[in-house]
Amino acid sequence: MVHTLGELQELTGRELFCSEWVPLGAGDERAFAEAAFLREDFLGAPPSNGDPYGDRLISGFLLLSMLVAFHKRELELDLRGAYGLNYGVDRVRFLRPVLAGERVRLRARLVEAREKEPGRLRVLTRNVMEVEDAETPAMVADWISLFVIPE
Repeated sequence: MVHTLGELQELTGRELFCSEWVPLGAGDERAFAEAAFLREDFLGAPPSNGDPYGDRLISGFLLLSMLVAFHKRELELDLRGAYGLNYGVDRVRFLRPVLAGERVRLRARLVEAREKEPGRLRVLTRNVMEVEDAETPAMVADWISLFVIPE
């Protein structure tokens, strides 16, 4: 269902979407590490994490970065000329590891949509990244977006 920015306030407290399951692999983690400068030529030494999961571990920051992609794919917003900005995160918690080969999905709930000032709508979503067949989510993140509505 397509929503306009003006309708968002009416959706406060409701789930905006629950995505399909998405597999994460070692290649996704390698691509993220490359993009995040976690490589020897930048660090001056081979990257090592020394954790018990080794190269099977998917970075929490990769999970966090996926918020944008999930929201763009799952949330149908008719912006009517407005544009959205990443305004920040209030709280992020990584609650369990995600390993290469596991599948994740995102549930997003609208916590707040309020006019910050004329022409600017601040939107706060609570995002829970679930791991298939796991009781504990991998991540919970409160993400803030700012939508600028041209006059």
